[in-house]
Amino acid sequence: MAVTRKDPRIRLLAAGAVLLLAGLSAGWYLLRDPPRACRGETLPVGVVAAPDITPALAALAARFNVQPHEIGGRCARIEVEARDPGTVARSLAKGDVSGVDAWVPDSSMWLVRARATGARTAGSGSPLAATPVVIAAPRAVAAELRDDGIPAGWRLLEKAPLHAAVRVLDPARNAAGAAVVLAARATIGRVTAPRAPDPARLYASFAGLKDLRRPLVAASEQSVVAYNDAHRPNPASVIVPEEGTLLLDHPFVAVSTDPLRAQAVDAFRWALRARQAADTFQWYGFRTPDGRLGARDATRLGLRATLPKILPPPAPDQVASAMRG
Repeated sequence: MAVTRKDPRIRLLAAGAVLLLAGLSAGWYLLRDPPRACRGETLPVGVVAAPDITPALAALAARFNVQPHEIGGRCARIEVEARDPGTVARSLAKGDVSGVDAWVPDSSMWLVRARATGARTAGSGSPLAATPVVIAAPRAVAAELRDDGIPAGWRLLEKAPLHAAVRVLDPARNAAGAAVVLAARATIGRVTAPRAPDPARLYASFAGLKDLRRPLVAASEQSVVAYNDAHRPNPASVIVPEEGTLLLDHPFVAVSTDPLRAQAVDAFRWALRARQAADTFQWYGFRTPDGRLGARDATRLGLRATLPKILPPPAPDQVASAMRG
């Protein structure tokens, strides 16, 4: 049977030949120039971070470390360690930067505090991920407040309804606690609630609810996500203060003056600006630096996609006053 030039079998054979040649060409290219691997000695780079963002940073560092990052003939390896921001600020003020090539506190307020006590850092820091400071309550308590028409605001902490047991974080040790003090001063005047040293103890009152008191705490939105992830049978709800709140911005700060480590820190900083990094931060309950949260992540985390009303950033003297408690 005769075959014409327009026969579809000719076109299929021609297309197959083109694909075969393309595949052989690509294979030859890969054999000629295989992916470069980093073969030098390890260059350890220490990133100390606030405990809340450490899991997300550790996941991103693990991804960074499997890729070749050769600097000065050495292979950069990011090592992330959780360290209390107040402890790091005091160490930097004393000039002790051992093991600290980059610092990620939970708030730029710590940079203000560190500089006020004489610490020197390379740059002012670039925000990585944000989370607003909110009020949290067990889901049943939040529903009761809502059903009773009680306004959501900082006054819940000062004039607690429903025989509530109120606690906030110590502002001298936690940026979230300082943010509560600052937000309250800007809106209602003050908050005199009992203080907890860390988020773990702050949420301890949520377990059991054995007495008639209903717990209310003030902490970051992301801490509520972390609590719920570990306490699914008894989740907490976020109560957004209507008067406005402050953001914890988690700045990335270069500290090391060693040329090679400084280059490695900069390479990791660029990796943290990628879309994949933003997705990772949101997976762990953080928002983008400007407060955005994808609709899918908002639904998964039980949060509002829209950012709450944000108050103007405090002046350095206001930060210092709040962090003194």
